[in-house]
Amino acid sequence: MKNTIILDTGILSLYQINDEKVVNEIITKKRKKVNFLSSELNFIELFNHLCREKGKINAQIVMENLRKGDIVKFIPVLSKISIFAGELKCKYHYLSLVDSVICAEALSRKAYVYTTETHFSEVKNLKIKKFDF
Repeated sequence: MKNTIILDTGILSLYQINDEKVVNEIITKKRKKVNFLSSELNFIELFNHLCREKGKINAQIVMENLRKGDIVKFIPVLSKISIFAGELKCKYHYLSLVDSVICAEALSRKAYVYTTETHFSEVKNLKIKKFDF
């Protein structure tokens, strides 16, 4: 989908710490009516990272603000995406399970992935924009 971009956990991390490049990119795209999606698995992954770094209460506050905001919508993993993600994980064994789901979502939607991962470029037909962490 032309007006949809999938965000990985690294991008969500950069956004929540107000990384200038990521925030400016997202604001610019939002003005152009682009929708940002991420998996509920990315929500879990970011929560875990924040919880370890800042504590449970701070992680809860950050994540609830992110969920309530209008920047990104967290979507459940549908069964067809689960199967496709499993196939991708089998083919690209170095992908984490969460990364496999993000790639499956992006490929099935023909959407870009905004990522901090270098290995996404190896996934055939995946459209990415890489940001430095």
